[in-house]
Amino acid sequence: MKRHSIVATAIVVFLTLFPSFVSAKSNPISIRNQMPLYLFYLQMEPDSAGITEQNKFDIKADYTVSNVTISCFTPVSSLYNINIDAEVSRITLDFRYGIYENTELGLEIPYLSLSRGYLDEFVKGFEDTVGATTPRSRLRQGSYNLNYSFIYNNQDLIKTKNASDGLGDIVLKAKYQMLEEDRHGLLPDVSFRAAVKLPTGEKRSLLGSGEMDYGFGMLLDKTFSEKVTVFAGCNFIIIEKPDFFSVLNIKRNMVSGVIGVEYLLTQRFSLVAQVTGNSTPYPSSGTNALDESAIDAGLGLNYIWKEKQNVSWHFAFTENFNSASSPDVTFNTGWRVGF
Repeated sequence: MKRHSIVATAIVVFLTLFPSFVSAKSNPISIRNQMPLYLFYLQMEPDSAGITEQNKFDIKADYTVSNVTISCFTPVSSLYNINIDAEVSRITLDFRYGIYENTELGLEIPYLSLSRGYLDEFVKGFEDTVGATTPRSRLRQGSYNLNYSFIYNNQDLIKTKNASDGLGDIVLKAKYQMLEEDRHGLLPDVSFRAAVKLPTGEKRSLLGSGEMDYGFGMLLDKTFSEKVTVFAGCNFIIIEKPDFFSVLNIKRNMVSGVIGVEYLLTQRFSLVAQVTGNSTPYPSSGTNALDESAIDAGLGLNYIWKEKQNVSWHFAFTENFNSASSPDVTFNTGWRVGF
């Protein structure tokens, strides 16, 4: 389909649906950094400070797809040489249960796919239109085929041109709400959370690290004038080095965070804008793919279904600020059901 046809179709769909959008407050955009070199590690997604009601379930089904094009090497020495032309897809089932009045437990089950994908032409057309083409990266890669290689000191740490898919690393998590928002004061909702990543993803297919990771974080949000909600979060993640990176001096931890705002257009329809980021666990290499922290800007919308207040739909996308430390673009959509 031509680029103009895709844009026209999207506009028609939006204008058709917009009159029925009458939405409410929901959650931050739960997109993770899907740059393939970060798929191995625990990532604690942006979340609200709210807790699932006691003895109730909250289930979210998400589809996220990221387009990644990276071509970089250490100048002069070529000690590091990294080339990635891939599309990463993630289907996530997120189950949560309110075990106590202020505590919830969760289980996150991801299914990952690493392939050539279908977004290349669309992303290239968009970049050409807005003048935001990643410098030389797509030209270096050549044809739009899967290419994923990481060379260190003339040694292939990662080298594949074969698509793979399968179960990713399952995450167990918990969240405890310490403070409840004072609607007439300045006190926000404040929650603490913890997560453990289990080594269920297949390491040979580059869908997991084969190791356990651990994470701790804090979340807060505050609503003003019943329409504007400001939210923020920070996380500290302890990671284990995958076997295939044994020759690298990888750091044992990462930090990540989010800050954003949600605006209620109506009681059912809201818009979200946020900025996310994470530090790099990789050693200094002279390449922006490994050395730079990832920073991404995201926009999204949330819609609470008209007939059933406990069913909602969301759509969002993020764009990276850096050229190689996170995907060129990521799209996310999904449904949420509470009962």
